[in-house]
Amino acid sequence: MIDAAVSAAAGGACAGSAALLFYAEKLPGLNKVTNKLHTDRAQALLIATASAAMVATPAGRWWNETVNTVNNWATSSIGEWTGLIITGFPALAVTFVFVNDLVTRKVEMRTRILGAVLPVLASTIPGPVGEFIQTSLAWVVTTVGRLVAGAFGLA
Repeated sequence: MIDAAVSAAAGGACAGSAALLFYAEKLPGLNKVTNKLHTDRAQALLIATASAAMVATPAGRWWNETVNTVNNWATSSIGEWTGLIITGFPALAVTFVFVNDLVTRKVEMRTRILGAVLPVLASTIPGPVGEFIQTSLAWVVTTVGRLVAGAFGLA
């Protein structure tokens, strides 16, 4: 289960900032500046941070508990390997595509969507690999959340 590393207010600020950057890319005079500033990557990270901050809300807590319940049910009822196939492999695929898109700078709409589901799906990856991914994601989300919260005076 992913922890609420970022407050809901900081998550809202991240979501608003991502939306502002998304629409700034569409403006003819600003698109060259946003391209140089790599705002597409920033948007993906801001969306992932906003999604992780949703865990601090009742709806986010419910969603996270639901995903973990399905994962636990699949692991215990169907078997460990089937549970891994149902939840772990898709989460690993989402993580790989998200990171690959950020590294290769091929950030598209799918990257933004994957950033929104990554914080919850990462909690379903078992073993040391899952623990590493969750720890890394928590560090990134906390850092981005603190930066945005500080910029908006929420810290």
